[in-house]
Amino acid sequence: MKQKTIVWILVLVLVIQTVTALGIRPAKTTIISEESLNYSGSFSVVNNGQQELTLKIYAAGDLKEYVKLKTTELRFRDIDESKEVEFEVNLPDDLEPETSIVEIFVEEALEDNLKNTVSSKIVIKHKIIIEGPYPDKYVKTKLNFQDLGDSIGFVSEVENFGKEDIDSIQTTFYANDKKQDLYTIKSETVKLAKNENKLLKVEIEKDFFGNGEFDIAAVTSYDGQTTETVKKMFVGKPEVNILYFDSYFIANKINAYSMDLLNNWNKKVENVFVDIEVKKDSERIDSFRTKSVDINGFLTERIEDFFDARNKNPGKYSFDMVVNFWNTYKMETETFHSELLTEEEFEIKKKEIEIIPTNYTINETQEEKLYTDGFKMTIYLLVITNVIIILALFYFFFFRKRDEEF
Repeated sequence: MKQKTIVWILVLVLVIQTVTALGIRPAKTTIISEESLNYSGSFSVVNNGQQELTLKIYAAGDLKEYVKLKTTELRFRDIDESKEVEFEVNLPDDLEPETSIVEIFVEEALEDNLKNTVSSKIVIKHKIIIEGPYPDKYVKTKLNFQDLGDSIGFVSEVENFGKEDIDSIQTTFYANDKKQDLYTIKSETVKLAKNENKLLKVEIEKDFFGNGEFDIAAVTSYDGQTTETVKKMFVGKPEVNILYFDSYFIANKINAYSMDLLNNWNKKVENVFVDIEVKKDSERIDSFRTKSVDINGFLTERIEDFFDARNKNPGKYSFDMVVNFWNTYKMETETFHSELLTEEEFEIKKKEIEIIPTNYTINETQEEKLYTDGFKMTIYLLVITNVIIILALFYFFFFRKRDEEF
């Protein structure tokens, strides 16, 4: 185990050293195909580490066949500071109207490694960005969001890269609310001149979403064409709250406990657990961690486990709790107060009161279930009442008729 750890430390050290051993300047080249289909360029490979190196050079990407490298190998001596790599780009006439990327890799050529030798390889790259020709009507879009307090602004940034003016352009935004119902809202319709940039905005109330992450689609229509942009939007921050913790335990015993957690985020939150500090008169006397659970969006989950109170005498105790989830998030400390009783006191307390959650809240799904159950109970009571009335009327008229006969 120790040998593996040492090996990984050595690899990490080598990686850190080699990251700064070489550099490329400039890091990228941009080619506008409408200006020229043929381009000659170069970049420099800088030997920052003053090392003796052999480097292989090659191109990768959808348009790599149109890139010709005049240099495919570089050899550095420890006194060489930099070397130049030249390339040519010859694009076809039928280039697609889009942005393409070709990457020129500069990679260290290693000799065959000996057995049990730790080594790493340097790989750096120069990026060639190729902007294809734009048609007569061509619009690029971006989607952004603005926090406006009680509402959220959806912003569709539209820019006309085509050769002609746009007579009519509009963006329709699609979003699912906290109930996962689809909602659409349209921006105003405007004109867009050649090379012009405009912002198409709408606003939606923040309560429409609640806390969570949402996929927002912006479909922009212009002069018979459409383009779509999808982006993830985050509202609020993930929260998991403690709804309930037992109020009474038996002193000097191992007790079963239960704890209810509510996920206030619209997606599943995984690996939720609670770190607990037990205090008596503000002094920490114990600590423990609950088991972990996964909680679906806007739902509750109960943790049931055991609390060791074998060395704790009767009295009032506080429990400082910190909810953890996703291995990265920590909630603020919540404090619950519980009382440790003797077995006799505990039994009496159970008879005096029903030990239930006192600070329990319900979400919309639970509220709807309560409403449905209440409605069903009302129907049952009405049916039973009607049956009793019918039987009473039948009894009354039956005996009245019999008395009249006699």
